[in-house]
Amino acid sequence: MKKCTFFHHIHERNSPPHERLTMRGRSLAVLMAAIFVLPLLPATDAQNPIFGVNLTCDDPAEMDVSPSGYEPVEMVCTIENTATIGATKIEITNEWNGGATADMLGATGEYSIEAGESEDFTVTFSGTTKQPSSNSFDFEIFATVVEWNSVPLNEPLPRENDSYANSLEIATYGAVELLLSDTRTRDVESGSEFTITFQFTNKGNDNDRVRVDLANLNELKQAGFSFIGSEFFAEDLAMGFTSEQKEMKILAPSDIASTLNFDLRFQASSTNDPDAPLSETVVPVSVQSSQSSGSLTEGISEVGEDDLILYGAIAGGVILLILLLGVVSRSVKKKNAKQNAEQEAAIELDDQETPPQQDEFDDLFNDLDNLEIEADEFDDLLDEF
Repeated sequence: MKKCTFFHHIHERNSPPHERLTMRGRSLAVLMAAIFVLPLLPATDAQNPIFGVNLTCDDPAEMDVSPSGYEPVEMVCTIENTATIGATKIEITNEWNGGATADMLGATGEYSIEAGESEDFTVTFSGTTKQPSSNSFDFEIFATVVEWNSVPLNEPLPRENDSYANSLEIATYGAVELLLSDTRTRDVESGSEFTITFQFTNKGNDNDRVRVDLANLNELKQAGFSFIGSEFFAEDLAMGFTSEQKEMKILAPSDIASTLNFDLRFQASSTNDPDAPLSETVVPVSVQSSQSSGSLTEGISEVGEDDLILYGAIAGGVILLILLLGVVSRSVKKKNAKQNAEQEAAIELDDQETPPQQDEFDDLFNDLDNLEIEADEFDDLLDEF
């Protein structure tokens, strides 16, 4: 074949111009005849033996659009030149309806491939995160032979082509949020009932059944906590919806000797996505023992009757002493006021030696001897109290 082609080109080069055009016209006529006639002949495959193309692609994976796991999706396609002779130029085009939330790159361009050879190209899909899993984007990729053996295949020459059609799907992911505004420590009495209120939100990209549990439920039961009603909550929520307010009623342990401190570990989970991160919140609980709160009353009850009488007598004596000191203090103040008035009225200053001072306790007892306590002193003092 190569030898014939070689002599054919030598003959064409050495031929006069009008003969050269005649030979090209004949070759073109033969080519057109082969193109139109050969497909009509019975054959196992209705492929053009002169030139042709075959396009195959891997099915695209679902796109993960979760905020923590987003990745573009890549799809490998293969174009094959099915011609028996000659290089073929193949053009890649596409139809895509991604809109503003998804895009397709790499499904365009031209490839020159020798007969019987193939070449790969990669198509990349990208999109916005958090979009609903109900989104689906149809696409079709076309491979068209636009040139064979350096001869452009324009009209009226037919163009061989192949195509691949599919759709890009969005993967479902789960995300939940537990809403518990009051996380302060709950101080409760042993054996008493208390309530924890909360809500939860579906933050995934599809309808989801959100569940709220206590992560340390078994530990709480072993410590003596019990539950009035359900130990967990579950509800079907549409994408972006929040549940109504829920109440978990808990009964504190009753038989404890001292204060018991525990954490209530709430966690919300997604049923759609077992790999979705949990939303957790901790509420501390301090259970007070009834024995410690009643210790003061029990101590008083253990005091005997004789002791109570003795304590009462002591208290009465203290009260009388306070009253007596009050009366004495008022009388001393009156006496001092009288003495100051007499001193101010006296004119003469004596040079006599000051008599030796007496001890403070002696003065006090002397003053007590000279006191004139009136009956009304006690009444005035009691009025002041």
